[in-house]
Amino acid sequence: MIYPVSHIKSVTVITFIVSAIFLTSNVSLAQVSDPTQREETKAKTVNLKDCITIAYESNLQLSAARNRLGTAEADRIKASFLLPSNPKVISKVGERDGPDGARTTDYMVRLSQEFQVFGQRRKRINVSNKLIERVKFEISDLERNVIAKVKTNFYEVLTFLEIVKLREYAENIFERIHSASVERYKAGAISALELNSMKIKYGVARQQLLVANNNYENSLLDMKLILGKPRDEALTIDGKLSYEELKISIDDILASAYKTRPDLKAAELEKERASKEISLRKAEIFPNPTLSGFFSREERTDDIVGGFVSISIPVWDRKQPELKKARTSKSTASINISNKRLQIQNDVATAYRTFTAAKQGIAIYTDDIMPQVNENLKLNEISYKEGKINFVGFLMMQSDLIETQTTYLEALLSYNNAIVNLEAASGVQLKILN
Repeated sequence: MIYPVSHIKSVTVITFIVSAIFLTSNVSLAQVSDPTQREETKAKTVNLKDCITIAYESNLQLSAARNRLGTAEADRIKASFLLPSNPKVISKVGERDGPDGARTTDYMVRLSQEFQVFGQRRKRINVSNKLIERVKFEISDLERNVIAKVKTNFYEVLTFLEIVKLREYAENIFERIHSASVERYKAGAISALELNSMKIKYGVARQQLLVANNNYENSLLDMKLILGKPRDEALTIDGKLSYEELKISIDDILASAYKTRPDLKAAELEKERASKEISLRKAEIFPNPTLSGFFSREERTDDIVGGFVSISIPVWDRKQPELKKARTSKSTASINISNKRLQIQNDVATAYRTFTAAKQGIAIYTDDIMPQVNENLKLNEISYKEGKINFVGFLMMQSDLIETQTTYLEALLSYNNAIVNLEAASGVQLKILN
């Protein structure tokens, strides 16, 4: 049994960044540039559900895979024909000398048709139906993987966007610290060592902003690729990073995986298809008969109407190669099923172990670290207002809080991705889509 989400904590990103942070410099967070503003004003805004829907409809991998279903359905159409081949018509016309020396014309028309015996048509249809079922589950398996990628990329875009905002804010802080340090150095209030230290921190902040922007742009490009959209199409991701306390056991995940994983179902159906093919090949050992009827006329003689049955004798070809291939396919399918079950065990164990670690990590942040961050924000502001710390000290404390918030966002991303991996491993949705 899969237990429902028992507790949800919505996390407002950058909760500790308030307008009072820049109270002395008259700069608010709203003035920090947003990477999404670089896109066109008519950019399409999509949430996670929209992204999943678009991926279902437009993902090129899925579109190509679905064409395989058409190929399998074509095989069933062929198998459904009542007769295995088209009728054959043979006609013959010739002249000869008659008994009296006169030229006479003879002609003959023959119609023949092959018929299936021993239930071959039904067996072919059964093989085709199993192939269609297998292809459907293979498509479902690809959908499972594509949707997992959509969710992962969606959370990455949201995370990197928030990190960009934090890095831009941090760069703004160190730019002001650097400017203030230059003035203090000119006034002789600080040493060259202290000034160089501030220059280094300012350079590091700028470099971190470049990395953050690059991560955001790359994650957005990856999302467009999964959605089947061109790179130059404007796209805005709308969503909220959140922490949902998920309670689930590894036994429940494994049971769900064995029950619902489409790749396991596809492997099982391939074994069934191979079994049906063995039955078909055995029926084909006995060749299909061909029934023929003919009409023959010779001038100045009687017309001849008759028919005959022809059938090949299975002396040399008794479908040995076809039977061996079918039996080998069945044996291979059995091996693949066992291997797939082992793979599922490994997928579930790995995903659950990663989830447990990520859950413990995010719990530390939400229970112990972030409350202290918010409290320090207030204390830092009070200390600055009361003159206990100077402007540079105030900004340095804000920078430390930014670094903590950045690592928190990364931990939150790891936790959400761990849930996505659990969903992919189990084949069922565990987290409610926002």
